[in-house]
Amino acid sequence: MTGPGDIFDAIAEFNRAYLVLAQRILRIDHEQGKRQLGISDGVAASIVALTPDQIDALAESGELVCEFRAENAPGRA
Repeated sequence: MTGPGDIFDAIAEFNRAYLVLAQRILRIDHEQGKRQLGISDGVAASIVALTPDQIDALAESGELVCEFRAENAPGRA
């Protein structure tokens, strides 16, 4: 059985992986990364500037830091 602590741990792990991946994408190709992630210039700059400690703090917020966009799902026109 999964408890609330397990869910928050999973959210934190997901958030951490997402933020680190977002940083990598943005550092490789800033403009394409913004389009792929669906974020503004300001948000992109904030993500790139995050320190590891800041990533950990955001990751452990208990809420997902990303948004799923159905309009970009495979098979959608």
